[in-house]
Amino acid sequence: MLKAKWILFDFGGCLDSDGIHSRVLFYEQFKKHGMLTGPEDLYNFQHAYTFSDRKVIDEGLIQKENLSSMNRMMCTLIAKKLKADESKAERIAMAITETQAYYLSRNKKILEKLELNYNLGIISNFSGNLEMVLKEFDLHSHFKFVIDSFHVGVEKPNPVIFKLALEKCQDLPANICFIGDNPERDITPAKKIGMKTVLISNKVTNTVADYNINNLEEILKLT
Repeated sequence: MLKAKWILFDFGGCLDSDGIHSRVLFYEQFKKHGMLTGPEDLYNFQHAYTFSDRKVIDEGLIQKENLSSMNRMMCTLIAKKLKADESKAERIAMAITETQAYYLSRNKKILEKLELNYNLGIISNFSGNLEMVLKEFDLHSHFKFVIDSFHVGVEKPNPVIFKLALEKCQDLPANICFIGDNPERDITPAKKIGMKTVLISNKVTNTVADYNINNLEEILKLT
């Protein structure tokens, strides 16, 4: 039984998928659409994704974009960095958005059940438009607060962003549970600050986390 007053979530890989980082979603779709065919393409893609991700954040390019337009911009930047066919970026972005939209819709029902007994919040490394995306999918009202790293100027795993969440909760760390998909960025720093932790992943079992789940639906078994 999860004894807590607050449940805080990561967004990417937690609410928009079952433990699958957006980097993986992008890679799989680029590969599916024939944009990655050689043995060196994984390395090239990783470089292109990281470059594009930092560019949209550092230059504030998607602060006012919804999910589909954000994905479209990312796909275009990645394709350009790969020197690949940019005309496929639209189709790839649509496929990624459809996948994320499915999970966001499913997880809304889970959030509705959780908020009957817990206060909910978000701590996410994002690009300035997280609240817009949440409103787009009618999720924003379920959360007492949303911390988007772009707006606070600090990213996980920096403990400062978790301390900001503590201030928002106005509660003891022991009364707060954080759910994330990354052991290093999510679980370890949340644990160090005294929060309960849940790792969502269908591939990794993390002994540091208090609980491991394969998908967000399983959180209901703990509450």
